[in-house]
Amino acid sequence: ERIYFEARSMGYKFISYISSRALVFPDVKIGENCFIFENNVIQPFASVGDNCILWSGNHIGHHSSIDSNCFLASHVVISGRVTVGKNCYFGVNSTVRDGVSIASFCTIGAGALIMRDTEEYQVYMGLPSKRISQRSDEIDII
Repeated sequence: ERIYFEARSMGYKFISYISSRALVFPDVKIGENCFIFENNVIQPFASVGDNCILWSGNHIGHHSSIDSNCFLASHVVISGRVTVGKNCYFGVNSTVRDGVSIASFCTIGAGALIMRDTEEYQVYMGLPSKRISQRSDEIDII
């Protein structure tokens, strides 16, 4: 996020890359500096903010919105009418139930199942997911 804003302040313009092998419905709104790789499905009335990466094989359900600076690893499922706040990270094979709100700065672990709204800066892991004691800005995901 910091580098993106620095470059914007210096006058750089950004484009987005959408793989020709992604299925993005015509009315979907996608911000600048987004990378949407192969086998993503983004259903009608969804939106993706600026500076987002959607790795391969994700599903973004109808009427869902993903705010800026988010990263979705492969095979993430965002069901319909989900709201994702800014600066969120989703691990491989994580799933969000329909109508749920993911607060900003959340980390959703690989394989996590999110059934309820989340809180800012929290880390969610497991099936169904449980919030752990560390905040998302305190962990090292590598």
